[in-house]
Parts: sequence; structure tokens; C-alpha cells
Amino acid sequence: MPGFFQPVEEISGIKPFEGFPVEFSRGSLSALVSTDELAGSILAHTLLSEALRSGKAYHVGPKRIFSPSILRTFGVEPSSLLSANVYSAEDLVKALDYVEEGSTVLVSQFPTLTGVSQETLLELRKRADEGSLTLVLHHGTLSFNELDLPGEFARFFLVPELFDSLIVLRTNSYRGHYKLNVTVLKAPPEQIASLGDHSIPVDSIVKTITGK
Repeated sequence: MPGFFQPVEEISGIKPFEGFPVEFSRGSLSALVSTDELAGSILAHTLLSEALRSGKAYHVGPKRIFSPSILRTFGVEPSSLLSANVYSAEDLVKALDYVEEGSTVLVSQFPTLTGVSQETLLELRKRADEGSLTLVLHHGTLSFNELDLPGEFARFFLVPELFDSLIVLRTNSYRGHYKLNVTVLKAPPEQIASLGDHSIPVDSIVKTITGK
């Protein structure tokens, strides 16, 4: 069928910040879980800031997880970020109709949306591919079984096999110094070396977010 197959190309992506183990590229679908509020805030503000520096960025979800004033401290203009409140999988898919091709889209609290199904995930995978979107689905939770990461991703995201990246984020602090602990359960083929556990110093990021 003419046009069914497309040439394979190298696709550039973005990292939330220098030292983060995975790059999110256009045409990708990623799932991230943060197990504390600070880890979720670090993800949201750094990812959206980097996305705004390189193009359009969108936030979609039932709960806003970013602060315009904090985004300004990262050196970006929050008025360039477009946000939409959605409460169902159907509305999420409809919202993507208004997203510009090649943009970054952060979806917050994805598993809490009503009507999420395998068909929803397949449609999101299709939208990411066809629109060259950097589509990141995030969930912040305090209830997470660290001993069964595959089971937890299946519980929250139903079909983890459809995702390019599966990542868990947590923060810890000791004597006023902060680290972001990142477990990469799944990564794109060219980033396979990033699989495993990473501990990244994030004092400057935490200071920017908290002002302390």
C-alpha cells in the first residue's frame, strides 16, 4: 500500500534536565510514576520548561501539577503553555485534536480519568505516532509497590508494552541535600543503557521550586 510505510529517521528529543537518564523524543509515548509530591513537581516543571524552550507545550488532566510562577523561575514564559482540564479518557483524546503537531504533551493523573481502556492507550499511541507528539502520561501516587514494578505499571497504565519508556521517580534528602532517584524499567532501543536505577543530585532544582 503506497504511503503505508515510512522511512526510518533519527528523531531528536528533550530531557527534563541535564543528567536525567532518558530523553523523550517526538512520536513517543511514555509513562512516569512519582511516589512523592516533590518528585512530581520536579518532573512537571523541568519537562515543561525544556519543552517550552524548543516548541509548543501542553498540559492536560484533572489536576494542574505546575505553577506559572515557578516556570518563570526556570526562565520560560508560562503564557506559552496551554492547559486543559479533562476528566475522562474520551475528553483527553478530543483534547489532542487541538494540539499542534510536534508538540510536547504532559498528561497528569492519567489513571484517574474515567473510561480508560486498552483502546484508549492504542489511540494515544496512534496520536503520538501520527502527530509526532512527545506524549508523557504521569501519575502521582503514595501507594506504590516497589517490589512489583511491572505489576504496578500494568495496574496504572493497562498496556505497558505500548510505551517507549516506563519510569519511577522518588526524592530523598539528607542534611539538606536532595537526590532524585529514578528507576528506568523500559527505555527506547537507543537508550537501553539507561535501564536500572539512577540517583541524581537535584539541589538547584529543588531550590528553584521551593525557593529555599
